[in-house]
Amino acid sequence: MADVGAAPEQELDPQVNPYSLIDAVNRASDTAHFGWLIFLGVMAYLMIAITGVSHKDLLLQQPVQLPIFGILIPQLQFFQFAPILLVLFHTGIVAQLVLLARKTLEFDAAVRKLEPSWRRNHPLRLELHNFFFVQAVAGPERSRVMGAFLHAMSWLTLVVLPVVLLLYIQISFLPYHSVAITWLHRLTLGLDIAMLVLIGVFLSEHETSFFKAMGRVVWRHPLTTILTVVILSAVSLFSFFVATVPGEALDRAMRRVTGFDDSAVTRESPYLMGFSTPLFGQRGDGTLFGLFHRNLIVTDLDLVVDKDASEGEVTLNLRGRDLRYARLDRSDLHQSDLTGANLDGASLVGADLRNVRLQCADLTELILTDDRRRARCASARDADFSKARLDGANLSGIDLRGGRLEQASLVKAGLFSAVIAGARFGSARLDGASLNGGVQAQGASFLIASLQGADLGGAHLQFADFSSAQMQGASLQHAHLQTAVLRDADLSGATLSKARLQAADMTGAELSGADLREASIWMTALPDEARLRFADMTGAELAAPAGGDRDQLRNAPRTIDDERLRRLAEEALVPLLDAESARRWESTSDHARWRQMIARVGSETADPASTQGFARDLTGYLATMACRRSAGGGAIATGIARRAQAPRFRGERGELARALAESQCVGARQMDPAQLQGLSVAADGAPR
Repeated sequence: MADVGAAPEQELDPQVNPYSLIDAVNRASDTAHFGWLIFLGVMAYLMIAITGVSHKDLLLQQPVQLPIFGILIPQLQFFQFAPILLVLFHTGIVAQLVLLARKTLEFDAAVRKLEPSWRRNHPLRLELHNFFFVQAVAGPERSRVMGAFLHAMSWLTLVVLPVVLLLYIQISFLPYHSVAITWLHRLTLGLDIAMLVLIGVFLSEHETSFFKAMGRVVWRHPLTTILTVVILSAVSLFSFFVATVPGEALDRAMRRVTGFDDSAVTRESPYLMGFSTPLFGQRGDGTLFGLFHRNLIVTDLDLVVDKDASEGEVTLNLRGRDLRYARLDRSDLHQSDLTGANLDGASLVGADLRNVRLQCADLTELILTDDRRRARCASARDADFSKARLDGANLSGIDLRGGRLEQASLVKAGLFSAVIAGARFGSARLDGASLNGGVQAQGASFLIASLQGADLGGAHLQFADFSSAQMQGASLQHAHLQTAVLRDADLSGATLSKARLQAADMTGAELSGADLREASIWMTALPDEARLRFADMTGAELAAPAGGDRDQLRNAPRTIDDERLRRLAEEALVPLLDAESARRWESTSDHARWRQMIARVGSETADPASTQGFARDLTGYLATMACRRSAGGGAIATGIARRAQAPRFRGERGELARALAESQCVGARQMDPAQLQGLSVAADGAPR
C-alpha cells in the first residue's frame, strides 16, 4: 500500500465582512474623536498658559497661573513637566489613531471588493463616523480640495502642531537661561519626533513591518513625506543649534562653525545678543525675525513692589541668576540681591541699582584662594551700566572687565577686590567708594570722573586714565600707577604714600597737600611745582621697577580683554622696561627736578621750625578743603580723616579733628562718623 502524504497546508484568506466591521470602526472612531478633542484642548490650554508668561515673570520667577482654574504652578516645575505631559498626550492619541487606522484600512479594503470601480461610492461608506481621520481614510468619494483638507487636518493636528508647540515651549523659556531645562525641552522634542517616525507611519498603512510601511508611505505620498521631513528637520535643527543658551556647549560649537570665536565676539555683536543663526537675519534688539528672544528684555519697569523697604532689606532675590545679555534699562532693582549673578553683556542703562548686592557668595574663599569660580562671584563683563544708580552697592569681587559705567553714580559703593580692567567710568561719581583690596583696574578709564575721598589703596591701576578726575582726599596708598595718566587730575590732599608712579603722566596734576611719602618715581612726567604746595614727599625715591615689579608689569596687560587697549598698554611698557631708555631719562631735566624737590623736602623735615610750620599749614589747608560746601557729600572729609589716622601724619590731628567737628564745617556734616571718631581717638593718643 502506497504511503499517502499529508495534503499541503493552504494559506487561508479570511473574508472580512464590512457590514459587521463598520460598527467596530464607528465605536473606535467615536472614542478617538473624543481623545483628539481633548488633545487639542490640552495644546490650546498650554499655549494660552505659556503665552501669558512674560519676560518679567521669567526674571522674577513668578508662578504660572493656569487659565480658567487660576491655579498657580511654580515656574520651573511648569516648564519641566509641561512638555513631558504634552508628549504623553501626543503619544496616547497617535497610538489610539493607529489602532483606529488598522480597523479603518481593513474596512476600506473589504468595501473596495464590493465596488465595481476605483471610485469609492459604496453606500456603506456613508454610514462611517464623521471623524475627519476616518473620513479621509475610508470615506466616500469627494473633491480633491475636500480630500486634501481632510488629510491636512490629520497632518497638522497630529504632526506639525504638537512639534511646533514643544519648540514654542523651549523658546518661551529660553531667556531664563537654564541649560538643564533647555536640554529637557530638546529631549522631549526628540522623543516626540522619534515617536512620530516609529508609530506615525502606521496611520495610513496596514503593514505590520515598519520598513515596509515606511516604504509604502514614501511611495504613495512623496510630497507629504518630503514636507514632513523638512519641517521635523527644521524644528530639530532650530531646537538644538539655534535656540541655545549663551555660552553652553552647543552655542560654543556654533561659534566655532560660524567663525564667531570668543576672542572675536563683542558685546555689540548681534550673534550674542540674539540667536546663533549664521543663515538668517537678526535685528539689533536681539530678536530673530523680530519675534523670538533668547535673552531677557525687561525695560522701564518698577520691579520692586516694596518701596518702603528698610536699609539692608532684600527687595528681590536674584542670587546666582544667569542674566547674560539681558536688557534691564531704566528698571528699578534697588536693594535686590544679585549675589553670584552673571550679567555679562547685559544692558542696565539708567537702572536703579542702589544698595544692590552684586558680590561674591563667599568672599572669604576669594581672599584665600583668589578663585572667583569657587567663591561664586558676580560677573558683569562688557555690561552697560551707563547712567545707572549704584550708590551704596556692594560689588565686592565682581568681574567688570570691559564694562561701561559712564555717568553712573557709585557714591560709597564697595568694589573690594573687584576686577574692572578696561572698564569705562567716564564722568562717573565714585565719591567715597572703596576700590581697595587689590582691585585690578588696569587700563580702566576714569576720565573726568569724581573719586573724592575714594579708597584705592593697593589697587592695580597700570595704564589707567584719570585725566581731569576729581580725586581730592582720595587714598592711593601702595597703588600701582605705572604708566597711569593723571594729567590735570585734582589730587589735593590725596594719599599716594608708597605708590608706584613709574612712567606716570602727572602733567598739570594738582598735588597740593598730597602725601607722597616713600613713593617710587621713575620716568614720571613732572607736575607744576606750584601745584605741590604742602605736599609731603618724605622718603620718596627715584627708582626704576625691579625684580618682581617688572614681572608684574609684564603680566598686567593680560587682564585687559580689549585687544586694542591691551596692545596700547604693552606699548606703554616698552620704554619703562628698557634699560637704555632708563639711562637716558637719568640725564633729563625732569630727573634733576624730581631729585631737587625730594632733597628740599628732606631738608625741611630735618629743621624743627620748618616742620612745625609745615604741620600747621598742612592742617589748615586740609581743614579748609574738607569743610567746603561742595566737598563731595562728606567724602573728602572722610578721606582726609582716614589719611590723618595713618602713622607719621605730618599735620596736627587734634586741630584737624576739632575743625571737622565744628558746626560751621559744612563739608564734614555728611562724613563717615566712624572716621571722625577714629581721628579723635588718634589725636588723643598722639604724643604731645
